[in-house]
Amino acid sequence: MRIYAEPDDLTISEMERAATEKGITKKQLVLEAIDLYLHQDRSELDQAIKDRDQARSDADQRWKEANQTKSELNQLKRDLEAERSQEDQLRSEVEQARSEKDLASSEAVALRRDLEHFKETLRLKDDEINFLRGHLSQLSEKIQPALPPSQEEAKKKRWWRFWRRD
Repeated sequence: MRIYAEPDDLTISEMERAATEKGITKKQLVLEAIDLYLHQDRSELDQAIKDRDQARSDADQRWKEANQTKSELNQLKRDLEAERSQEDQLRSEVEQARSEKDLASSEAVALRRDLEHFKETLRLKDDEINFLRGHLSQLSEKIQPALPPSQEEAKKKRWWRFWRRD
C-alpha cells in the first residue's frame, strides 16, 4: 500500500536533516514516525497539547496585558503632556502677574513720592497763609487807630468833629 502526502518545504528540509542525523532514508524516517504515532502512549501527546494550549493562553494573556500597559502608558503620556502644558500656562500667568506687580509697585512708589510732594507743598502753603494772616493782623492793628471812627461812634462822642465831612 502506498500513501502520498505533500509536506511543505520546511517540513521536507526538517525530514532531510533528521534522516541525515540518524543515518537513515526519508522512507525509513516516515515509517518510524508512523509507528511511533500509532504505538505511543496518548497521554504524553495529550499532555503536550495541553501544555501547548496553556502556553498559548499564557502568551495571549501576556500580550493583552502588554497592550493594556501600552495603552495606559500612552494615556499617562498624554496626561503628562497636558499637565506640562498647564504648568507652562501657569508659569506664564505667574510671570505676567509678577510683571504687573512690579509695574504696580513702581507706580505706587511714584504715587507716594507725588503724595509727599503734594503734602509738602500744602504744608508750605499753609505756613505762608499763617504768615500772611499774622502779618495781616499786625497791619490791621497798626491801621485801626488811624481810621476815623464809625458814624455811630462819632455821634456818641461828639468831640470827633474834625473827621466829619462838610
